[in-house]
Amino acid sequence: MKETILIVDDNLDNVNLLDKVLQKSGYRTVKGYNGEEAVELARRESPDLILLDIMMPIMDGFTACEIIKQDESTKHIPILMLTAKQEVSDKVKGLEIGADDYITKPFHLKELLARIKSRLKLTREHRRTVTLERHKALNLMVKGVEHEIRNPVVSIGGFARRILDELPEDDRKKEYAKVILKETERLERMVKESVALQSLTSGRKENLDIHSLIDAALTQTTTLKEQHQVTINRHYDDSLPPLPLNYDNMLIAFIQLICNGLEAIDNGGNLTISTSFDGSSNLVIEITDNGRGIKAEDLERIFDPFFTSKMSGAGMGLPLTRKIIDYHQGTISVESQPDQGTRVTVTLPLEEQII
Repeated sequence: MKETILIVDDNLDNVNLLDKVLQKSGYRTVKGYNGEEAVELARRESPDLILLDIMMPIMDGFTACEIIKQDESTKHIPILMLTAKQEVSDKVKGLEIGADDYITKPFHLKELLARIKSRLKLTREHRRTVTLERHKALNLMVKGVEHEIRNPVVSIGGFARRILDELPEDDRKKEYAKVILKETERLERMVKESVALQSLTSGRKENLDIHSLIDAALTQTTTLKEQHQVTINRHYDDSLPPLPLNYDNMLIAFIQLICNGLEAIDNGGNLTISTSFDGSSNLVIEITDNGRGIKAEDLERIFDPFFTSKMSGAGMGLPLTRKIIDYHQGTISVESQPDQGTRVTVTLPLEEQII
């Protein structure tokens, strides 16, 4: 997926020039013309970097920078401040309130592009570090779950089954035993999924056709599709080259994403899967359903282990999926509106084919 740069300047000519240059360099751009728009667009678009002018009407760049850097949802976005001011005090002020870099007008476009490239590289490296730390913490947590829960759950389940078998059918306690067994089986599934998450490795990669992989996942989810009476729509870009992927792991990821979409649809609906090239260096897969959608407060937690908005389930499917995609140097994002549906976007880098 193209990296997004938010351009904010009250000078229309400056915005148009930067917009043209950045798009030609392979970036996606979003434009704003004052500080208030900078704050609003930063929250809504979550850009990878912000080019922020200082002298603007309504709200200046200093104020906008300070608000963006104090907001938990936007403080991670690097800000490169653009200004005609050359006083050291102004530069110091910008850096003190959170600006990541500073460039004085007039500037050379090559220098600006070099600074943007350098800053985005640092951001990508930071994200990789965060991902590795997240995986380490997740593996440590899963080890604790497996060690502390597996044996007690097996014992409880075993005794619940024995009680269920020995009680007469008209005994009221038989229903209690069924509840215990049902909840025990849920815990057993959680442990099993947790162990799978911990033991997942990148595995051997081979050049694969992404469409054959998706079709294989659709075949394995046919029963669920029929239960929910869902129509599958495929919009494939047949010009896409093979990708170096681990077949088993990516099949698990796509099965999970397709199942989530199917389960969100009740009594008929559509699940659309599309593939495309983003014009830069990534293959993009979008899985869109018109199901019940996800609440905003739940959307922020869907990749957390053990969290689920479903009536049952261990909530390990999406963390497992993200871990698989992380191992393939890809990204996954989810957009959703309650009662309107959900769109999952997966990007995978178009690396050189394996020979």
